[in-house]
Order: sequence, then structure tokens, then C-alpha cells
Amino acid sequence: MRLTSFAVWLSAGLTLSRAAQLPFLAEGPSESHDYTNNVDRPSTFTFSHPSFPAHTLRFVEPPGDICERHKGTRSWSGYLDVNLDELWKKEQQDAQNGNGVYAPRLMERDEEEVYANKEKHPEGVIEHFYFWAFESRNDPKEDPTVLWLNGGPGCSSGCGMLMELGPCNAQNYNGTKGPHTKYNPHSWNNNASLIFLDQPVGTGFSYASWSDPKKEGKAPSRIYTAREAARDASAFLQLWGSHAKELIGQAPSSFHIAGESYAGRWAPLIASQLIEDNKKAIAHPDLGFKPLPLASVLIGNGFTSPKHQFQAYVEYSCANTTGFGTFLPKEQCKTMWGRVPTCLALTEKCNTPTEGKPHDTLACKTALDFCETALQAPWTDTGMSPYDYEHMGDYEEDDWFATFLNATKTKKALGIDKSGAGDKHDGSYASCSDKVFSRFSKTGDGAKDSTWAVKDLLENDIRVLLYAGERDFICNYLGIQAWSLDLQWSGRDEFRKQELVPWYHPAPKQEEVAGVQRTYGNLTFLTIRESSHFVPYSQPEASLKMFNSWIHDKSPPQ
Repeated sequence: MRLTSFAVWLSAGLTLSRAAQLPFLAEGPSESHDYTNNVDRPSTFTFSHPSFPAHTLRFVEPPGDICERHKGTRSWSGYLDVNLDELWKKEQQDAQNGNGVYAPRLMERDEEEVYANKEKHPEGVIEHFYFWAFESRNDPKEDPTVLWLNGGPGCSSGCGMLMELGPCNAQNYNGTKGPHTKYNPHSWNNNASLIFLDQPVGTGFSYASWSDPKKEGKAPSRIYTAREAARDASAFLQLWGSHAKELIGQAPSSFHIAGESYAGRWAPLIASQLIEDNKKAIAHPDLGFKPLPLASVLIGNGFTSPKHQFQAYVEYSCANTTGFGTFLPKEQCKTMWGRVPTCLALTEKCNTPTEGKPHDTLACKTALDFCETALQAPWTDTGMSPYDYEHMGDYEEDDWFATFLNATKTKKALGIDKSGAGDKHDGSYASCSDKVFSRFSKTGDGAKDSTWAVKDLLENDIRVLLYAGERDFICNYLGIQAWSLDLQWSGRDEFRKQELVPWYHPAPKQEEVAGVQRTYGNLTFLTIRESSHFVPYSQPEASLKMFNSWIHDKSPPQ
């Protein structure tokens, strides 16, 4: 986790039978596990589907003790391989047929300036999207499936997996044990199957390569915006869903997309794309697979509405609306307030369609650079973590999980490709990619509004949970609350009428207020007290109650 020009990183192949069901707070081994056994590389399996001629799913089943040590629970580690030559051919065929089914466009129109004087489709490129999926500890055949995404852009979901909500947490590797993990009793896979995906290409263990291994030079990436990334992610999910029966014995009972930070942009755009792809699956039964049962989206401390959330940097730092006090000197705050109108004007220009393009790319890049420098940088200059005002500097856990994933025995057990990953293409895992971040900065993607996709979800009867740790600055709850109240959807007026009411979670001696929430229809806004940007890390018990209430009871926690 590191600071960059755009803040920081804004930020199920299962068994066919299962024993008696487990309680939500599953018990299990609590000891640390030093994964130092000599492990041979597991056998690789591949899945494909005729409707996705460019896509192949290949994976291994790692030994259980590498992370998930709950008895009998399995996991899968692997790649979605995308042959861009085949993808381009499929897109051309679909364009001629007029259906456009499942063919991700190779370029969004407002990316053309970035690709000036370059080929839109370099020949011989294969992209490899890495994932690690864990089945539910409870009942894989009946429990829902959840995709988890971290932010960046360019930050790996390994953070969420090994520091927050995954089956195990990476531990301090100093001393004799070396890189190792510890069982997480509050993992979200207590009652749900989880998929952790590194996207876009260049993130974590995901990478691009040449189909001809003798070709020199580094294979290029084609993804510069979240909208383009959404098409690949939807194809991954459709391919995964098409083989769910072979993995868990039946299709997922329900499917959910969750994430934090820049996933405030990832999640709604991917879900919106999935809605469209589901409609096409229904309209084209000849494709031979059923749509994924998308039920909800969970966005934790997400960056979704720049015009609301850029301004909230100043309010959180200077206005004491939170009750936490002010964090910056008065004169500095006065200067920041004076720059808000310029930031808002640039953001509005960015999101105003022009010349047939969805965004003004130059305005987006200018807005991103100006607003972050003028309104965000003063906070980061103090040394306080943008993720938690009570935390100074970086998080040491970032180094722990990166070291664990880079360990030779870990890579062998997970079936990780020996080269290609990382900014240097040397196979080294990094929690965040500078190159991916740079690509997205070139299109000003972080200044683009994503609330239109949230509205699309709500109007298509998809539930949306916006949750926020109160101590987070970078995607603070003031900005999230502001855009949730301002969202133009059919339930807007009734949502605004609802009062914020407390919700509780068990404490050792009594029920304690965990935060507040506002709900109407399919939309919920919720806060978590004493929590950072990383809610499952800061408040694991409250986080799990929130998750299980939302996923299983189909309502916010009470």
C-alpha cells in the first residue's frame, strides 16, 4: 500500500457433498501455519466454452494447508487466459451478425488518444488473469458465491484475501518461521464461496505474454479504463459460471460482487456489464449456458462519485462534520475550500460527453491531477495514513502478504507461472502495480463518474450496500453518504426520508453500537465505527455480521 498521484490505491469447484452445517462464526484451527513442506506442482485442469473461443480457464487445487485449513474445504488457484487474436475475430463476427454477444471491445472510444499512432490490436498477445477461489466452509452447493476486488487501480486482491476477509491472514515472517499464514475465524467464506481476482492485466499475478515464446519485448496491455476492464471481468464470471456444475454440483445459488476502494468503480461497472451479458444469455439460449444469478453488490469505502468525494476531502479534513475534530490548519483549509469550485468544474467537464465520446479525456486527466494535488495531498503530507487517521505511515501487513505470495513454495503450490507477472515481467508479485496505475492515469479514469452504473443496478432489482469505515479519509463516509443521497434513481425521495439508525454487534458483555445505517428498497448506506478503510481488518466480527446479514438475510444488520 503506497501513496501515489491518485491518492494511494483507492484502494468454485467445490465438493459434491458436505457434513452438517456450521454456524456463521465457524470454529477452526487457531494456530499459525508455516508452509515450508516440499510441494510438487499440482496437476493443472482446463475449462473452455464454445461461446468464449478466446477464453480458457486453467487452474490447480492447492494443498489445503497453504491457507484454508478448515477440514475438507477446498480452493482453486489459476488463470483466465484470453487470446486477443481470437477475441478480435469474435468481435468482428459479432459485429457482422449484429448481436455483440460476449465480445469485449478492444478499446473504448475515449482511449484513442492514448493509442495514437499505435496498433489497436497487436497480434499474438495472450492475457492471463489470476484468481484464487475458496469454497464455503459451510455448504458450497447452497451458499452464495462472492467475487472480491481490491482497488488501485492496479492493486491486487491478495490484500483482501490475506489481510482482511480471506480464509487466512499472512503473518510477520521475521524469525525462524519464514512466510506463513494464520487461520481466520472471521473469514467471509464461513458461509459463502469466495473468488479473489487480480484485474486488470498487470495487477498482482495477472500479466500479458506473446503467444510465440520466441518473440522479444514485453507484450502490451490494452486496458486503460474501468469500463474496458469490466468486459473482461464479466467474461471471466460467465466462464466460471458455465462450469460451476462441474465444480460444486450445480450453478451458484446466488452471486454477489464485493470490493473496496477503487472497487467503487470496478464493482458497479462489472455488475452493470454482467446484467447486459445475462440479458443476452437469455435472448440467445443457443449459447448453451444460463445467466449468473447476480443478487447484490457490496462496496466498501469505495470511490464512485468524484464530484461528491473530491469535495469531501476538505469537509473531512477541515469541517469537523464527523465529530473527530479538524486535522489541518485553518489557513490551509481556507485555501482548499477556495479550490473546490475549480475541481468541480473540471470534474463536470470530464463527465460531459463530447464529440460522440463518453468522456472528455483531457478534462478527466486534468481534473484528476488538480483535485488530488489541491484537495488530497495536504492530508498525505501530514504523515497520517489516508486509510485511518489513527495510523501513521504504511501498513506492515502489506509486506507480509507480498512476501508470502513470492515464496517459492507458495508459487509452486498455487501453480503460478514462472515469469510474466510484475512491472518487470519477472514473475514477482507486488501488491500494487505502478504501470497499471500509470495507464489509468493517462485516461483520467479516476475522475469518471460511476453512479450511473449503481442506478442501473438498482433499477434492475439488484441490491446495493455502501459500507464505510468512519476513520478512513481517502474514500470517507461523508462523500459516500452525500452521493447516496443525491443519486438519481426511482427510490431517491423515499431513501432521503429515512433516518440514520444504529446497528449493533455482540460485545463480550452487551450489544454495542457498531455504526449507523439508512435503507430504502434495494439501497443501503452503512457506517462502521472504529474502523479504517479496511473494514474486515479493523472490525472483523462486525464486518462478518454485516456480510452475513446482507448475503443471507437479504437485509442490513440490525
